[in-house]
Amino acid sequence: MRDKGIKMDVADFSKARWIWASENTVPDCKLVIRHHFELDEVPNEAEAFIAAETKYWLWINGKTVVFEGGVFRESKPGCGWADKLDLAPYLKKGNNTLAVLCWFYGNGGRNNSACSEGGFILSCDAIKLYSSKEFLCAVHPAYVKSNEPYPAYLYGGYNTAFDMHLDFGDFTQESFDEIEFSPATEYENRVWGDMVVSPLPLLFLDEEKELDFERTDTGAKAKLPYAMTATFKLVFEDCVGGEVVDIRTDRYNVNGGPGDEFHNYNGHRIELTLKEGRNEFESLFYLYGESVIITFPDSVTLDELSYRESGYNSKTVASIDTDNELFNALIKKSIRTLYVCMRNNFMDCPDRERGQWIGDVSVQAPQVFFVFDEEAKKLLKKSITDFIGLRKGDVLVGNVPGDHFSELPSQSLVAISEFGLLAEYYSMSLDEEIPSMVLEPCVNYLKLWQINDKGLLTARSGNWRWFDHLWNTDCDVLENCLYVSACRFALSMAEKTGNHSFDAFLNERVELLSANIEKYYWKEDHYASGEFVDDRANAVAMLSGICPEERYPNIRKVLLTVFNSTPYMERFVLTALCKMGYIDDAFDRMMSRYYKLAKNENSTLWEDFYILGTRNHAWSGSPVEIAFRYLLGISSDDGFKTFNVNPHKGIFGYINATFNANGKTVKIQVDKNGEYTIENN
Repeated sequence: MRDKGIKMDVADFSKARWIWASENTVPDCKLVIRHHFELDEVPNEAEAFIAAETKYWLWINGKTVVFEGGVFRESKPGCGWADKLDLAPYLKKGNNTLAVLCWFYGNGGRNNSACSEGGFILSCDAIKLYSSKEFLCAVHPAYVKSNEPYPAYLYGGYNTAFDMHLDFGDFTQESFDEIEFSPATEYENRVWGDMVVSPLPLLFLDEEKELDFERTDTGAKAKLPYAMTATFKLVFEDCVGGEVVDIRTDRYNVNGGPGDEFHNYNGHRIELTLKEGRNEFESLFYLYGESVIITFPDSVTLDELSYRESGYNSKTVASIDTDNELFNALIKKSIRTLYVCMRNNFMDCPDRERGQWIGDVSVQAPQVFFVFDEEAKKLLKKSITDFIGLRKGDVLVGNVPGDHFSELPSQSLVAISEFGLLAEYYSMSLDEEIPSMVLEPCVNYLKLWQINDKGLLTARSGNWRWFDHLWNTDCDVLENCLYVSACRFALSMAEKTGNHSFDAFLNERVELLSANIEKYYWKEDHYASGEFVDDRANAVAMLSGICPEERYPNIRKVLLTVFNSTPYMERFVLTALCKMGYIDDAFDRMMSRYYKLAKNENSTLWEDFYILGTRNHAWSGSPVEIAFRYLLGISSDDGFKTFNVNPHKGIFGYINATFNANGKTVKIQVDKNGEYTIENN
């Protein structure tokens, strides 16, 4: 059953059939599909729906049409996604050749739900092209099972292992010999469910670029221009045959719990077995990192190495240049961190989990509106429909889609607070679908909390009562304040929808909790539930409207002397300082806390200020938001159809910046006195 307010179009595959080889339950299967068809004329448009379990690459007449198609399931419970695209630019009069490579995972991960059967389906009414048993297929013989080590359990998919001896040639070309192919087997739709039309653009694929490499004692290594998801092409000469090449990146192994017994995670890698003589290999499966590390024996010569960057198809609009080079570097790293954590979904990190943790997305949400073009908003809205549409009963879980989902009540409360994902997206887009979509699910989730004998919340553990890493996290203050803010957000959605049936419950909770937070947690000069002082708790007390304005100097003192937060909740600390009017203090704290992250050699921001987890993490990029919202003073009340500018004076000698405002690229120049000029494109 669809949720009220969530609009999803289901692809029409009524004339097509799900196809695969005669056996479609073998995991980690790479299947090649081919089909020839004749056209008397090429239509102006040939809209097609295509879906696969799990990923696919598609060529027509030898030209790449889709690079890594297929969005990870689920769209609705038990359902997947279909791509919608125009085939017309790739067609020709006469004979046409369709070629597809499908990769059936057969396992799930933090951002993908497992499906028990491989399958592919295509429908194009304009040219009467429908997948059926008339299509030919063959399991690609060169893709074999890799040796250990294998990827961490949080990843979907497997290592890529390719034996050059078994390669049957370029199957994308019309002249390819199909002697090893058999008619496809048709399957009933028993496991795939509805295929919802993906709202996302097809992935971006850059042109091939050569990569300078240096020889090492164990092979070769090369540094990429910056952290990215990339595919690699390698040419080896003088091979005896049978040599094994290992291709991985510097981000292959990262730490963080739970992981394995050593709290480590292995990423994906490529294992290539060479044939005699010259070997040319191009992987279609991406790796993520900032450097590529290739291991091979001395008897082999690496002659050429190139790469192609891929990623979410949205252009970066934002830039900031000031007379503070360290700040410039911090903003640049924040933008790169945001981008590499986007693909089929927002990820906490592409090198460890790839999970759409909803607290992380709450930090990312306002950045997206400033940094990227309009295409990025589609991914952000999908994160909301995932969060609302894939909830478990009344429980809003913190990382869907995916098999390894968990409820972290703290992150779900952040997401439905006045400064979380839902509120940020709605306030910056004024998307009319949001209020009716989110109101009832938010209220039903809030009803899961009980009130204790002090008139405060009975702590809700969910799967993990987590609010932030590290120490001195005041969970009780945070939980009660976030809950109050979530109730207030729900009340604002009730006002937008005109549905006031929940007002009494929400108002009662706000009044009761606000009074008892004051009674039990205010300690003369700070908020606390125990003996220690937490910067996060005091920041959230301010952001939730619990703290009256006359106490702002007290909160300011806490936020300038206590440094418990990780980059995740640092966003709330910096925002609280800015909203209280202490923008200079926020800037000083930000530059101090982020100093090492801005100075280090990485092009992305670490997971933590002190303990290196991942070397990029979605929750770490809030300096971009602080820069545009408070240092430049960009705001809007109408979804950025118009906007206000109020630059903060005294920090920079000048600011030259660009940002996205509802599809327009805005250039702004600010001098040391705060005077500015604006140019709209």
